Amino acid sequence: MRVLNQPVIKWVLYGLLAVALLTCPLYVNNSYVLHIVIIAAIWIILTTSMHLLLTTGLFTLGHAAFMGVGAYASALLTMKAGWSFWLALPMAGIIAALLAATVGSIFLKVKGLLLAMITFAFGEAVLLTLTHWPGPPDGITGIPVPNPIVIPSVITIEFVGKAPFYFLVLFITVVTVFILYRIEKSRLGRIFACINENDALTESAGVNVHLFRLISFCIACFFAGIAGSLYAHYHTYAAPKEFSVWASTLIFLFCVIGGTRSLAGPVVGALFLTAIPELLRGARTYQSLMYAVLVLGVVFLLPDGLTSLPDRLRQLLQKHHDGKTAIEDNADGTA
Repeated sequence: MRVLNQPVIKWVLYGLLAVALLTCPLYVNNSYVLHIVIIAAIWIILTTSMHLLLTTGLFTLGHAAFMGVGAYASALLTMKAGWSFWLALPMAGIIAALLAATVGSIFLKVKGLLLAMITFAFGEAVLLTLTHWPGPPDGITGIPVPNPIVIPSVITIEFVGKAPFYFLVLFITVVTVFILYRIEKSRLGRIFACINENDALTESAGVNVHLFRLISFCIACFFAGIAGSLYAHYHTYAAPKEFSVWASTLIFLFCVIGGTRSLAGPVVGALFLTAIPELLRGARTYQSLMYAVLVLGVVFLLPDGLTSLPDRLRQLLQKHHDGKTAIEDNADGTA
């Protein structure tokens, strides 16, 4: 019997996953489950964009601030300027990227903990700005849902209920992950990896390290702005507290828990840490404790993240097999 090779199996699994995602609203009647999936998808956009920063050696604590900028920009463009959501969505990412280019040209001259401290202060400054301007201190409410998609004489898709927004967020998430994956595998991605490995050596080879770090920063913040726009128009409100430094810390935590060695890590981390609190909801009093124990268990048992679990299991099975073989060989020698 012919055994399928690994690439074929991988593409079969990808195909099954695609079918499951596309048909999810058909067999999931619980709107709350779709809500969790939508939130997880928005987190995936944030974590994968944060992963791009990490591959360039940038550790920031202000990523959620750019999400907030995108959320408020999109809300104000649709509510005050009368823009369509479909124009406000990309503009939210562009505004976040332009702000990143402005502040990044100054911030990215440093790195490590100093950069983390500076972006922490920047995040707090953005939070205070959003609190006192341009809307009420408790946030903007009444943000419109996306405009209907109209294909004359064919179909009109109105964003009523969870299913239409599910497909919108799913599409944008898939496009985001695909673009970031292609960047990672491109020449630009290899330059980012070299900068992360040894920035001094990379600069000595004639690469403008500061410029490429700035490019990475702008791309990541663009997608953070996109995530902010989706978040605001899905919830129909945007509150400054949602974009605090704690939110940036969560984005980083999701990346680490999932694994930072590949783009799959942030995806797995976002799905895992979004779903687990809902699965533990029945525990009530002990929910937070069980969540913390689970996260700590992953950190200690899988220091390379959840995506390293298959390799870890394979090593344990191989070790068990080798030990069993050694015992059998010793028994045969004794006999």
